[in-house]
Amino acid sequence: MTGTLAVDIGQTGFRLRIDGGEVVERPLGVTALTSEENVTALARRIVEAAGSEARPERVGIGLSGFVDGSDAPHRLAGHVQRMLGARVVVVAADAVTAFLGTVGARPGTVAICGTGVAALGVGVDTAPRRVDARGYLLGDLGGGFWIGQRGLQAALDAIEGRGEPTMLSDLSARLGSPSDIYLQAMGSTPPPAFVATFAPDVIRAAGAGDAIAAGILRDAARELARTIRAARLADGPVGLTGGLVRAEGFVAEVRTALARGGLGDGGIVVDADASLQGARIIADDVDIRSAFAGLIAVKEQE
Repeated sequence: MTGTLAVDIGQTGFRLRIDGGEVVERPLGVTALTSEENVTALARRIVEAAGSEARPERVGIGLSGFVDGSDAPHRLAGHVQRMLGARVVVVAADAVTAFLGTVGARPGTVAICGTGVAALGVGVDTAPRRVDARGYLLGDLGGGFWIGQRGLQAALDAIEGRGEPTMLSDLSARLGSPSDIYLQAMGSTPPPAFVATFAPDVIRAAGAGDAIAAGILRDAARELARTIRAARLADGPVGLTGGLVRAEGFVAEVRTALARGGLGDGGIVVDADASLQGARIIADDVDIRSAFAGLIAVKEQE
């Protein structure tokens, strides 16, 4: 038994890496952790993706959907610890691992810009503040699902003649007819998976000068800036992480929105893969865990 397994679980997929090895990516395949069946299924997916030879001593997991007061993170830690035989398994809100992987152990703010959205602010002598992390039905404002949903709405509006012409209509054709899009959107598992796949099309259309797509992207950036402002507890860097920050056009819009709101003076750190590094930090650094009480669950061998 050796090494550290780092896991980053988003809404539509997860990634893991053992020490400095290759990053393994898998679709999520489970819905929210609202039942013991879903918790167990996710634990099994993690163990299967790690491989039959994996025997890590420590496991750090950044979890989207970490709900305050829920015992699901503790149960997930227990299942993974039992299945892998690890000495310690730490499950933290994905905002925690994102923060540690971008800003580090200092005051600042981070925003996860993936399928969903979560922001975390860390100050001095105060509890961290998490904002959004409400899921696609109630929040995730400015994230991949949010962008994809509005892009598909605009595309279908144009096709039906109730909206302005947009190149998003042509781009949506890769997903099929309007009926195909409806059926796939309603039937995807987890629910945000299909709609979020259209976000890159919206970003590309905005970069190509499509006015409708550009407006959606600007609105997304403004929503993210509002979320970051609400989470901010102290001066310091702003971290941006998640799959959307791989797109230069998206990052540029968010930078503009942050500057207009007077944010970003402490520097902006952009790292799409920061959460994996943060997951390793919470597994390896015992002392850092106390700073995120309430957003972290630990299971150790008895």
